[in-house]
Amino acid sequence: MKKYLTALILGILIYSCEDVFEYSPYAIDFEDHEINLTQKNISKLSSLSVSDTLTIALTGDSHHFYDEIEDMVAKINTEYNIDFLIHTGDFTDYGIPKQYHWSNMLFSELNAPYFVVVGNHDLVSNGEDSYQKMFGDLNFSFTYSSLKFIFINTNSREFEFNGNVPDINWLKQEINPDDNFEKAIVVFHAPPYDGDFDPALEEEFMNTLHEHDNVLFVTHGHLHSFNLSQPYSDGIPFLNTASAEKNKFVLVKIFENEFTVDVINF
Repeated sequence: MKKYLTALILGILIYSCEDVFEYSPYAIDFEDHEINLTQKNISKLSSLSVSDTLTIALTGDSHHFYDEIEDMVAKINTEYNIDFLIHTGDFTDYGIPKQYHWSNMLFSELNAPYFVVVGNHDLVSNGEDSYQKMFGDLNFSFTYSSLKFIFINTNSREFEFNGNVPDINWLKQEINPDDNFEKAIVVFHAPPYDGDFDPALEEEFMNTLHEHDNVLFVTHGHLHSFNLSQPYSDGIPFLNTASAEKNKFVLVKIFENEFTVDVINF
């Protein structure tokens, strides 16, 4: 009888404290408005009128810099009319659901849609499941204003350099020209010259970017500091976004397949 009483008392205590205690910090319990955000934001874009000049805010490696994110969002909302924001990965620090939740709370205050490519920190623990629940597929694309935006997972180390990350066959299909877009912008976290990128795939990845001569530029994070260069001296600009911790973000304007880049302090 004692064991049943103990079980009953324990059950009552757990039930009465369910709003106080969480069973696990790794429990993925996003609410409806926090799931499938990539597709939801693509749908938002389809309802917007497209202007001659496309304006995009770029950031990345926001990790746990929540105050800085809040300041950046406020700066963008009050001073810039952007079409959308691109986050180049490391949306979280340890990939746990709460960090996804906290970061989304801040970025969802933007007056524009936002899109996140997965970073290596976002894949820690059960981060891959959290990312897929909140955003969707690790690789995705959309077309807007005759430009195709291709987001691809390049975090090879997190997948033990298994030869499948990045998925170059998928990239080949996405970058293949069609009537819906003129130029492509490729978004990833770890650049191909970085140690977290599978060195066995570096050459094929770059060859794919060159295959149709239709890449306007690529943008990535991981290195935390702004840089615009051509590391392969091949005509493809690499735009490394600024980290929120540096109190900077990047503003890109695209007009007639030409682009300008400004670093904005906040």
